[in-house]
Amino acid sequence: MQKRVWLAGLLVLCMLLSSCSLIVKDPEVDAQTEILNINGTSITKAQVNTEVDNYLAYMQQYYNYYMNYTLDTSSPEVIANARETVIDGLIEDEVVKQKQAEVLGDLSAITLTEEEEADVQSRLESAHSTIQSSFYADTELEGEALESAIQADMQRYLGVSEATLRESALNTHISNLFKSKITEGVTVTDEEIQADYDSKVASEKSSYESNLSAYGSAVNGGSTVYYRPAGYRMVKQILIQFSDEDQTVIDDLESKISSENSTISTLTSNLTGAGVEDVDALVNQVKVTMADAATAADVAVASTEAAFEGEVSEENQDNAKLLAEAKARLAAYQALLDAANEKAYAGIREEADSVVAAARAGEDWDALVAEHNDDPGMMAGRDTAETGYAVCENMSGFDSAFTAAAMALQNIGDVSDPTPGSSDGYYIIRYVADVAEGAVELADVKDEISTELLTTKQDTYYDEQVKQWVEAAKVVKNLKALDD
Repeated sequence: MQKRVWLAGLLVLCMLLSSCSLIVKDPEVDAQTEILNINGTSITKAQVNTEVDNYLAYMQQYYNYYMNYTLDTSSPEVIANARETVIDGLIEDEVVKQKQAEVLGDLSAITLTEEEEADVQSRLESAHSTIQSSFYADTELEGEALESAIQADMQRYLGVSEATLRESALNTHISNLFKSKITEGVTVTDEEIQADYDSKVASEKSSYESNLSAYGSAVNGGSTVYYRPAGYRMVKQILIQFSDEDQTVIDDLESKISSENSTISTLTSNLTGAGVEDVDALVNQVKVTMADAATAADVAVASTEAAFEGEVSEENQDNAKLLAEAKARLAAYQALLDAANEKAYAGIREEADSVVAAARAGEDWDALVAEHNDDPGMMAGRDTAETGYAVCENMSGFDSAFTAAAMALQNIGDVSDPTPGSSDGYYIIRYVADVAEGAVELADVKDEISTELLTTKQDTYYDEQVKQWVEAAKVVKNLKALDD
């Protein structure tokens, strides 16, 4: 009897020591366990875990896509880091939200501007159109059934609904209003603008000394520049492209040439990898006869004969034959491409000559552009249509034929002869101005520098305010409950 009493007591003691592990928690009650209390606002276990799961899913996608690496989201270290990041974010978000209500008043009373409402509707319509054209172009659904299906797939595939778009836009609107209020006293001085201008001028001058083409790339791309290096001029052009029919033929041949070059590279690697020291000598022992070809579709091997000297493995013989055939097809395609280019240029030569003659006779350049030009960069509304392109000797980023013709012009106002481009037609180039070496006037860039500096100062000031608010907040943490 005493032994039974002793065993029962031992069982009770074990249960006490194990923290009553036989007690089962109510999941709904457990989910509502408070993990954070931020100035009186409670954040539950369910909220924290949801945000942690979302963060881990995002990081897993990020690592897979950008780093080709599978993140182990079950790793205790990874989970701990995710929790720390999420909890810091939840605290900051809640502190800022409380501060927004303090500064802006009732946040629920804030509404979007007409422009922001229009943007929401535009994005909603774009998402709707994307889903409808992608999944329901030939559907038998109609009316409410069709609309319901589209709305569901917008949420499923794009994560978009009118509610989510409006919520996101409203949060951005409130954040912008709040930040504007907090930073309204931040200003930029003339001394700061001058110092930043001087720094940018010195930096660009040094940069262009080692990479002259960078200036042209910046100007032609619409970027603000602060220094103009020597050696540049501004030119405009009228591009007269091949006919659509000729361009299609050329594109097809160029695609086939690219494919044959890829095949040749692979077969050559196979032979060298198999120990063949002189691939050309081996391939020259193969005689390939091609069928007569008037078009790319006609290119075909009529016969292949080979008389290999010495010991050549069967695999190397096969690869040598295939390589010889690929080279023969390449030569055939290249001959057809040369003929196609010649035909294409002949088809637009008369128009090109007439444009050059008209330009040199003083006819209105803009009118000639409107009638004949195929270059998007020279079309009305583009900045480069007004200013022209910045070019220098041997500039990268342009067809070398274009650059050479542009730099060969002697005087402002000169117009080039029709210049064959690398693949798309004739360039007709007009020399419009020289680029004076030296710093851009401060007055021309002052507003942009001021805006950039002000934005940076406002961001820095705002971030410091948030840091101080978080440090001053009363935060109670119950992080141990996350593992219970």
